[in-house]
Amino acid sequence: MDKLGIKAFFFAVGNYSRFSILTALAKKDLNVTEIVAATDIEQSNVSHHMSCLLNCGFVNVRKEGTARIYSLNKEARPIINGIVKHAQKYRSNIIACDIANAEYISKVIE
Repeated sequence: MDKLGIKAFFFAVGNYSRFSILTALAKKDLNVTEIVAATDIEQSNVSHHMSCLLNCGFVNVRKEGTARIYSLNKEARPIINGIVKHAQKYRSNIIACDIANAEYISKVIE
């Protein structure tokens, strides 16, 4: 297993803003203005996150006239949808997990 690749994967999708963008793109292809409206993330931040998501291969971009239209990579779609489904189904378990919470809190405090 590629430990560095797996860690980088979860770091990329573990950012809530980037994950919000991915879930919006799982519903339909969007331009930056539409991503801003769907996620309430400032446009400058959306552009930053889109660069990461493009570089990591999670999204694709195509030009339509002067607009850049972003779409979720077809291989990423079942992964993103699966994470959302699992998080919804096991929400209370995840929130109540003492181990994950302790690890998260220790990262925030550092």
